[in-house]
Amino acid sequence: MEGISGKIPNPLERGRGHGIIGTSVFIEKIREQYIELATGSREVPAVKKILAQVEPERIIRVICGMVKVERQELLRKGHKGVARGVLMEMLYRYGGMKQREIGELMGIDYSAVSVIRKRLLGLQGKDQGLTALIEGVRKRSR
Repeated sequence: MEGISGKIPNPLERGRGHGIIGTSVFIEKIREQYIELATGSREVPAVKKILAQVEPERIIRVICGMVKVERQELLRKGHKGVARGVLMEMLYRYGGMKQREIGELMGIDYSAVSVIRKRLLGLQGKDQGLTALIEGVRKRSR
């Protein structure tokens, strides 16, 4: 009854984007043991999407480590610096999160997430340091 009334989180939400439902450890185990073996040499779009997905908490840890800031500080509304924008972009692009979810996590409206991501992508081509940060996060999150 709690599930029907919406008082507990929907367990199917954890499988959104990659179709595997379970803890982070279980999802990683399935990815390692079965997904890569199932693809063989054939390119399967659904499998490619599963393999590209990264646990959002992993992305947060990587960025915090790279820019030397605590998780709470990075997620705090009003935090200065590009790391927060990089986090939004990585969560959207690789973490399978929607802008609404990112906004809720970071205490801002989803439209602000869109604006910040667009601004970040505009800066990326002009700022080599930003480009290097994004590439570093991408590589370390895998």
